[in-house]
Amino acid sequence: MSQNCVLEVEVCSLYEAAFEEARRHRWIESQKRGYDLGNVGFFEWYDRYWWNFLRYRHLEHLLGEYRWQEFSTDAFGVLAPLMDSQDEIASEVIDLYRQGCENLDIINWAIRNCQCIDGIFECLLLINMNDARIDPQFN
Repeated sequence: MSQNCVLEVEVCSLYEAAFEEARRHRWIESQKRGYDLGNVGFFEWYDRYWWNFLRYRHLEHLLGEYRWQEFSTDAFGVLAPLMDSQDEIASEVIDLYRQGCENLDIINWAIRNCQCIDGIFECLLLINMNDARIDPQFN
């Protein structure tokens, strides 16, 4: 699978991309330690990086940058209009999500910063963080 998925042509698989990342991790860590980590290297990657990997891929899908088959087709590109309109609230919410914040963290940030809660809720509904909670597959 190519690293550069073309939106109009190719739908990418999260599981294939994750496996490639885990394979690279295993190789690098095996080189550092001087022996082949085997499956331990794969599980190490999944344990350390799977959830952040998903979050970033989820954002790519929502922004219309890459299309991932494990996420809803209807969700593809839903955040692009907000970014095109240079919506500052949406941009902040997306950055907070990218940093690992959950819904409640973002709502608390909005309250502390006197932001319009309606705009925040609209953005959080579009992001739908629970769509990015996919368990890894091990073949």
